[in-house]
Amino acid sequence: MDRLCAGLFARAPVYDLVFGCLSPRSLIRLALTCRASYLAVAEFKTRAFNINRHLSRYFADPIAFRCLQARTNTLVSGSNALQFLDRSFYPEADLDLYTHSGHSFEVAQFIVEAEGYHYAPRETQEEDWRVATHFDGNLTQRRVTLGASLTGHSYPTTDIRDVWTFEKTNIHDECLTVQIIEARSSPLESILGFHSTCVMNFITSDAAYSLYPIATFEDRSALGMPSSRSSERAIQKYVKRGWRVYFLPTPNDFAFFLEQVRWVTDKRTWALPLDQTGVQPRPPLSPTSAALTCDPALFNGWRFRVPKKYEGMDFKAYECHYYPLKTTLFRYNYAIPEERLQLFVRDWALQQGKLCHWQIAKEDWIWFDTDLPAFLKQTK
Repeated sequence: MDRLCAGLFARAPVYDLVFGCLSPRSLIRLALTCRASYLAVAEFKTRAFNINRHLSRYFADPIAFRCLQARTNTLVSGSNALQFLDRSFYPEADLDLYTHSGHSFEVAQFIVEAEGYHYAPRETQEEDWRVATHFDGNLTQRRVTLGASLTGHSYPTTDIRDVWTFEKTNIHDECLTVQIIEARSSPLESILGFHSTCVMNFITSDAAYSLYPIATFEDRSALGMPSSRSSERAIQKYVKRGWRVYFLPTPNDFAFFLEQVRWVTDKRTWALPLDQTGVQPRPPLSPTSAALTCDPALFNGWRFRVPKKYEGMDFKAYECHYYPLKTTLFRYNYAIPEERLQLFVRDWALQQGKLCHWQIAKEDWIWFDTDLPAFLKQTK
């Protein structure tokens, strides 16, 4: 039997047929059975989760795009991230890129000038992509009111600032669509505002993440968000693709971790490291700031809880809840699952800002995002 298994796991054309039918958890379990299976699964994963091949449908130079991701901390999400982690393919799907304020112009410039897409504005948008995506805000201006206690957010329809569509026809006469979706606060918060958990997945320049992997890939189920900005059509699309969508939890709701604090980096998230060959590291946020070693999306947390409008009722629908952290000490905005943590970091930022801001010119501004993980670790 051992010799038979060793022979099976030594032939990729043979074990590919088997591994291709296994879920992510089944692959992990198989890899733990023996050395031969471990090596075979590791080799299979390098091909099954080849991010450069996956992105090559939309970009002639996927490495250049991933370098852009690292510079701008842009996230790939929506159905494209789901397809990558699920090893599936939806030919009609677009590529959705979620950007932070101040980065959309650079992403659009790459899509148009390096990849040959053309801008397809809506009737209400500027016809020139340069004008449409131009950022005229000032990130050094105050983003919160001094002394105000911020309440939790439940993702209203204003979590997206704008959406820009770019199209091109490939050599197979297929129309490819890339959308830049600029978040009003942060890309991760926009993703947490999706219609259901099965699409709460994203890809950074160095890893892919699924926030609810057991429900999504093992049970093929999803928890729907009644307060979501999405339409019934979006839910129906994923029902047709094979997911069971619950809006009210059942006794078998362990995969959604209701009323529990979640972090992107916790053990309940599936994090899949990606090949970094050729991908340039993230640059410093400014000449006087430290460089991030990972995407800022990893510094975020949330929880599913019953909204006030459902309290006291016999049924309990859930929605995503967090406390926003917005300060001129951080280049990016963050979601914090507990108010005491948010207030702890915010109060430090207010005092640091009082002592620091008036002495520093905008061109020498210091961003302290790299210090945020230490604050969160200290107060968890």
